[in-house]
Amino acid sequence: MRKIDKSEILSIAYKEWEENLKDKKHPKYSSSNKYYFDIKMSLLYCQKGLCAYTEEVLCDPKFINIDNWNEQEYSKVLTKENKYEIKGDLEHFDESLKVEFGFSWDNLFVVNSHNNCRIKGRKPIKNILKPDNKDYSPYKYLEFFMDNKLDNYIFIPNSELSEIEKEDVAYMIEVLGLNCIEYDRRKQIREWLDKADIGLPVDPYRYITAWEMASP
Repeated sequence: MRKIDKSEILSIAYKEWEENLKDKKHPKYSSSNKYYFDIKMSLLYCQKGLCAYTEEVLCDPKFINIDNWNEQEYSKVLTKENKYEIKGDLEHFDESLKVEFGFSWDNLFVVNSHNNCRIKGRKPIKNILKPDNKDYSPYKYLEFFMDNKLDNYIFIPNSELSEIEKEDVAYMIEVLGLNCIEYDRRKQIREWLDKADIGLPVDPYRYITAWEMASP
């Protein structure tokens, strides 16, 4: 799970609306909110088109090209014609904030629908693995464990962490579903390792953190 820089919000209309809310209670959260798709696409731009947790591809890079935004919002033409080609849900990192602050930029990511609905759901979180935290680094908190005998290619807590930190990271690995796509990720990493072994270039477009930790 990569560090995500969310400092740039391309959907200016949403940004101004959210800033004007300040600490006021937000409108009831709904995917039919007029800013929903703008928020989603602005986040996908920050996430480089990948799921914030698993780094699966959620959309073709052409959909997050910066030219798709005008001064206020994402292209309405692209929204209407292509919204079903762009996967993933808006996900509230801390679900307890959803009722009162459901549209808070700080608490939102775009993630695979399976992770959002089937794995994380309303589980309580620990802030240690929030990917836009200033001090978050995958190399500080995670290791990528590979065991071909057991067919394990999974993220585990960094062995240099304290025992309390290891427990918190292990909990969040489970809650965020970082290993729920282990089969596809293992297959892809093995393919890239085979290419690297014979001197062929590898240009990963998904599972980038796992590849960086696994590559020679």
